[in-house]
Amino acid sequence: MNQHPDEFFIGYDPPMPPRLARFVRLAVVALSSGALAWAAGLGPAHRTLDGGTFEFGRPRAFSGTLVEHPVPALRPDGDADESTPWPLLVGPGKHGAASAVRGLAGRHVTLTGTRIARGVRTMIEIDPASLVAGSVANALAPPEPSTESIQLRGEVVDSKCFLGVMVPGAGKTHKECASLCLRGGIPPALHVVDRSGASTLLLVTGPSGEPVAEQALRAAGEAIDMRGTVARLGGWLVLRSDPATWRTVSR
Repeated sequence: MNQHPDEFFIGYDPPMPPRLARFVRLAVVALSSGALAWAAGLGPAHRTLDGGTFEFGRPRAFSGTLVEHPVPALRPDGDADESTPWPLLVGPGKHGAASAVRGLAGRHVTLTGTRIARGVRTMIEIDPASLVAGSVANALAPPEPSTESIQLRGEVVDSKCFLGVMVPGAGKTHKECASLCLRGGIPPALHVVDRSGASTLLLVTGPSGEPVAEQALRAAGEAIDMRGTVARLGGWLVLRSDPATWRTVSR
């Protein structure tokens, strides 16, 4: 005679039969132990994604001298030694700030915007309606490029996402987003990592400082060789390079 007749349990009619209850308890313990062991083993192997910060929803006031070329930027009031790179200026969403600041080069401005930062490099997503231009401030000399041509290998990124709006803000997974941002006027940049692992971000323009967004968006997310001259602008490196000489390389 069967000493353990089949136990039948209906969920809405407790209690659970003893033998079935013991089985469920053992299964739960085993599964919980396995999940904890998996989590403990996976944790040390997890790689933190690099990125910056975007102070979304926390606008603040800024003031300084407006820089229009080669990319929109703000020389903050009281910045005498340029020890910290000037904040770049962009518009809301996937838009640059060129149209909002056109004709305001060298003028003192006040504005409200949202800060984006990665290390010492910063950017301000401005509220165009808040931009108020005052008198002409001290004229800012355009950056003078080096006469020495150099070749660099890196990845073309859109500076807004890379500095903190998106994580990751680079790589193949970000290629389509970067292309849209560059098409909208976000300044393109070249992210370079040397053999020691140290990274550098260079703003990219054409040979005379002209915009190269159309060419850059086609190269976004790709490893690329660029040759050109380097200038300094408010703590930033600016690579002046002819897009016709750019060469994509296999990773």
